[in-house]
Amino acid sequence: MSPAKKQRTEQAEELASSEGSYSSSPMYEDEGEESFPMAAESGERVPFFHRSPSSPEQQAASQSPVEWESHKRDVAFDQATKVEDVGTAHVSDFASDDPSVKDQQFPLLRNCFDSFDEFDFSFSDDLERMLAFALGTHSRAGNNSFVRLLNSNVLQMILCCELTIGPTRYYKTLRSALSCGSAKCAALVKIYVDPGLHMLEAEAEVKEPTRLIIRSLAPPEASGEKTVFSSLQGRPLLRVSCSDAKVHVSDVDFIFRHDGPSTTDLKQRCIWVTEGKLLLQRCGITSDTGIGICVLRSGVVRVDQCEISNCGFVGIASAQGGVAEIVNRCKISGNRHFGVLATDSGSSSMIQDSEFTGNGTYGIGVGAGGQLKALNCEISNNQVGIISKGFGSHVSLRDCKINRNSRIGVGVREGASAMVQGCQMQRNLYGACVSNYESIISLHKSDLSENLTHGLGASDGGTAEAFFCTMQGNQVGVVSKGQGSTVLLNSSKANKNLRIGVGIREAGKAKCVQCEMVENQYGVCALNYGASVSLLKCVASQNERYGLSSSDGGFVQATDCLFENNLQLGIGAWHSESRVVLVRCTARRNGRTGLASRVGSNVVATDCAFNSNQQFGVYVSGESSVITLKNCAANSNGLYGVGCSEGGLAQAADTVLDKNQQAGVVAKDAGSAVALRNCNASSNGRIGVAAIVGGHVEAVGCTLKHNERVGIGAWHAGSKVTLLKSEASENGATGISAIDGGVLRAVECSVIANRRVGVVARDGNSVISMHKCISNRNGRIGAGARGQGSIEAVECFLSDNVQSGVVAQDEGSKVALVQCSLEGNGSFGISVRSGGLAEMVSCMIRNNMCAGAYACHVNSRVAMWWCNTLDNGPTVLNSRDGCVVKIFDSPLQGSYKVIQDTPCDMEGAASLGCQSSVVDLAYPEFVHSYQISGKSHSKLIYDAFFRILQENFQRVGVK
Repeated sequence: MSPAKKQRTEQAEELASSEGSYSSSPMYEDEGEESFPMAAESGERVPFFHRSPSSPEQQAASQSPVEWESHKRDVAFDQATKVEDVGTAHVSDFASDDPSVKDQQFPLLRNCFDSFDEFDFSFSDDLERMLAFALGTHSRAGNNSFVRLLNSNVLQMILCCELTIGPTRYYKTLRSALSCGSAKCAALVKIYVDPGLHMLEAEAEVKEPTRLIIRSLAPPEASGEKTVFSSLQGRPLLRVSCSDAKVHVSDVDFIFRHDGPSTTDLKQRCIWVTEGKLLLQRCGITSDTGIGICVLRSGVVRVDQCEISNCGFVGIASAQGGVAEIVNRCKISGNRHFGVLATDSGSSSMIQDSEFTGNGTYGIGVGAGGQLKALNCEISNNQVGIISKGFGSHVSLRDCKINRNSRIGVGVREGASAMVQGCQMQRNLYGACVSNYESIISLHKSDLSENLTHGLGASDGGTAEAFFCTMQGNQVGVVSKGQGSTVLLNSSKANKNLRIGVGIREAGKAKCVQCEMVENQYGVCALNYGASVSLLKCVASQNERYGLSSSDGGFVQATDCLFENNLQLGIGAWHSESRVVLVRCTARRNGRTGLASRVGSNVVATDCAFNSNQQFGVYVSGESSVITLKNCAANSNGLYGVGCSEGGLAQAADTVLDKNQQAGVVAKDAGSAVALRNCNASSNGRIGVAAIVGGHVEAVGCTLKHNERVGIGAWHAGSKVTLLKSEASENGATGISAIDGGVLRAVECSVIANRRVGVVARDGNSVISMHKCISNRNGRIGAGARGQGSIEAVECFLSDNVQSGVVAQDEGSKVALVQCSLEGNGSFGISVRSGGLAEMVSCMIRNNMCAGAYACHVNSRVAMWWCNTLDNGPTVLNSRDGCVVKIFDSPLQGSYKVIQDTPCDMEGAASLGCQSSVVDLAYPEFVHSYQISGKSHSKLIYDAFFRILQENFQRVGVK
């Protein structure tokens, strides 16, 4: 049993003994320590009784009629000394079952204002026990019986002591009133203080186990004058130092002023509690050189509707296990360093419905393992709104407004933690920051907007989590910087920031799930080596430059994400070691390019779509830059589906490149290369696939159909295309082209039903080499060389074309055919004109409508070696106008015809003048020793054979 209760029990027993009433209910001792659940609104349960003035001090305290009137006006206080409503009623939704929070394992805040209860400042328990002794055999009398009422009044006179202090009162100071005998004996002491300034020479210390109420005799709203305690000697004004003491002060201001030489003694305290409980209501606290309220060890302070301001160090400090509760419209402002400070393990502050503004450094500080919980507070215009610092330190915030702080809204560092729910962090320099390893901040349904630098930041190893949060109107919405720093975003929005939605740099990390990065300059950035971003089901759209960017070695992985309507790029990667990995992503309707890799970066995309971008679906540029596409689509883009330049490399497998306005794929510049496997480049505006200005393309198993002009081609010197087992069909002009010096090699390819020509080699040094290819049913020609172009074909079929199977036209144009079949063409199997050259070895020419072979014009030359002609039209060979034809060991079945001195009116004849033609049937044995077998051969063998043929042509006079 506590000393106070023991003393009260002894008094009750003495009273009961004098009345001879021992036979009724015994006095029971308390079973265990007191517990203090949440404060209730109900007050004392017995009527208040004013005892008659018996002592001189009581007579002096009762002489003023104003006092009595004041007592009558304040019924709530006079009736049973009830504790006033401190505004901490249970909030029903504090512990609500929010599935979205549970899914993310986000702990909920809970009510913790549980340090006071309704009996702390009443004596009803003592009264009931003493009545049991006093009534004795009359214990069965009713509650309203005269015997019970009489005994109750007498006991109240013993248990409750009422005193008044003031300049004209018996007690001049608070300390003298507390030292009187009546106060020491009473279970409850009530001290009324006259309005005005009371200068205290020494602190008033409550060191007895008493219940004490101190209040202004006339509150300011009634008298118009404040009641103020101030210090004369620079000493604390009030101290509570007994574990069983409970003190309630209302409508009194405490102003501590130190006029000595030092004005920065941060240890000076205006009020301090080392043990016991102190409740302050409607008070003003100031300590110009130190701490307004300091609560230590087992002390508990509740501050209700108070103003704590202009303290030299801290407004309210809890340390060494002390507990501070700040509730119900308190205002903590203008303090030099901290508004509220909770430091040391076991120390805590609990805050509700209060304002922290204009404090010099921190509005609220938690350190060295302290704890703080705040509900529905406003923390503004400090340097830092809230700081949680040191291992074990923790801050829980809900429905708070942390705005307009000159540096940071909420800061967490050095291993501390913070949980923030439903809060605003706006118009600070930084909204929320976490730094150092093992520091963590978790935010839920909070708004971090319009901060001057960033909304949410993690640095130096800190971790930040945000669920259903908004980061808007900052310079940068979210930042993760430094090795080990991590940001985790879920269902959050980083929109309309001036620069970057989510920016990760210098080895920081971020993971974003179902987030938005909209209307920023950049949606997401991974900058510097080691920086990494993981995106899942996110949207980065309508950004001024890029939706997603990786540069200087950053890494980004995106899955099931959408990048659309960005003004420049949907996705971009820059610089060596920068990497982007995309899975099932879409980049569409971006201002320039859906996906870009430049300056040595590397991008891998799987099951992605890059559609309807204004220029390129995919673009790779710069030496060592690589883009790899697997099962992707790059369709309906303004220029190219895939573009490659300046030494870049693009690789695509099982990818569709359709309906782009100019080309499906373009490789441009020396060193640039595109490799295609099982791709479809069809229905594009001009070209399916092109290598230009020195670029290289390799296509295997690809389809190139329905393009407006060309299926696939190589343009300009140095450009090369290798085509294997692919189809170039039904294109608007040409299936396969080599122009202006381009080189194309096709193996086992089909070139079918193109509108004009199946295969074209045009202009100087352009070369097309075909092996086991088919060029059938084309609108005019199967394969044609002109303007000094060259075509080589081995084991190819050129049949059923509307005009000719093969054409060599113009001086310097060459066609070399080995073991090829030219069948069923609408005009000629082969046509040589205007100075072209055709060399044919072991070829079959049959069923062509007009002639097997046609040659005309001066300098046109044809050499046929071991060729067969069957069932052609009117003539096997039609030679005219000064051309030269050499036939070596070739059975010509049918007639051959030499047309001499006739007008040049045949197909495509140039106006060179008609001259007599020469047809020379060479003897078979002439080259018999060089005959080769009819099976397929390697290119090396065919090259050697062509060289031997050329040497023998020179011997027989073919120039």
